[in-house]
This record gives sequence, C-alpha cells and structure tokens, in this order.
Amino acid sequence: MTIAPLPGYSYKRMKQDRTRSDLLDAARAEFAAHGYAGASVRAITSAAGANLGAITYHFGSKQALYEAVLDQAVGAATSQATAAAVAPGEAPLVRAGSVVRTFFSYFAEHPEVPRLMLQVLASREGPPPVVAAHLRRLLGGLAALVAEGQRDGTIRAGDPRMLAIAIISNPLHLNIVRAPLQSMLQIDLNDAAVRARLIDNAVHFVRGGLAAVPGGGAS
Repeated sequence: MTIAPLPGYSYKRMKQDRTRSDLLDAARAEFAAHGYAGASVRAITSAAGANLGAITYHFGSKQALYEAVLDQAVGAATSQATAAAVAPGEAPLVRAGSVVRTFFSYFAEHPEVPRLMLQVLASREGPPPVVAAHLRRLLGGLAALVAEGQRDGTIRAGDPRMLAIAIISNPLHLNIVRAPLQSMLQIDLNDAAVRARLIDNAVHFVRGGLAAVPGGGAS
C-alpha cells in the first residue's frame, strides 16, 4: 500500500529531509573520529549514501555541517542535563547527582559526543556561537543550583560558576577516557554492572566535593 505524504509535504521534501539527517549522522561519526580538519567530505557523503555535492546543497559548507552536528549533539546533551539541574522538588545536591547520571546516560547512547565536546572545548578559537549558547544555558542552570544550595547551607562556599564546571567535568572526563580505563584499569564502561558502580562513584564524588562541611565553612 502506498502511503500518501502529509498535505503540503512532498516525497521530494521527505527525501531531502532524509538525506540531511543521514548526512548529520555520518558527519557526527566522521568528525568525532577525525576532528574537523581530518574529516573527509567524501567519507561523509559515502556513508550517507549521498553525492559529493549534497553537503553544499543541504548545509552550504563543511564548516556549516560541522556546526550543525555540534548544535544537534551538544544541544541534546546539555538540554537534558539542564532539565535535571532545574527540576523542581529535589534538593540541590540530589539534582547535582541527577545531572551526572544524565550525562552518563546520554553518553552511553551517544559515545561520540564526548569527543566532539572535547574538540570544541580545546579549540583555540573556542566553541561556535551556537554551541557556546548551549553551554552558557547549562552552566547558568548549574550555577543557580549551586547558589541555591549555598543559600540553604547544603553546598560549600565558593564561586557558583566554578563549582558548576566541576559537575560537568567529572562525567565528561570519564567518558572521554573510556579506552584508557579499559586498557589500563580493566574498567569497561560497556559492562552494565561496572558502569553502574562507576556512575555511583562519580555521583558520590561530585556531591562530596560540593557538600558543605558539617558545622559550616568550606572544605
């Protein structure tokens, strides 16, 4: 049975959207593996089953495709983490742990994203504006979480922005070093039981680092 397209939505448009999506998927893997400079346009279009002109047609340039990949990947990761940071009804330290778990969950489904994030964070030019906007929203939500905990006495004194960075750094770092963890320490993040223990330890580490010292003051 032939399925008719939605009114105003042609088969040509459906095919174009599919090609664009396939290019994004192929580019995400290629950029994560080789970085921007090392990524091959031919390899991307070949993996997407598209012709060599498809990137120019759908995105305008290799740089624009790279930024679209980052927007999609970093945007999804940070929006989920921001939602966990600002979720109502939970104490600040509990929400901080939820942010760590959210990052681990997202990175488990998209293991290439930590490498993409490392590329832009380590770049001399800094992240593209669209990525910077995602990161600012996330850090703003986490800084607000920290400030709330400082007001109720559960989080130690310190610059909320710097403490917010520490919440992100732990899960990002541990997912970037997946291969060394396995080869040197036999910690395999693909093993569900091992991964669960590592996540619990990361949550404990982050919450312990944020927590106010009993009796007041900073650790």
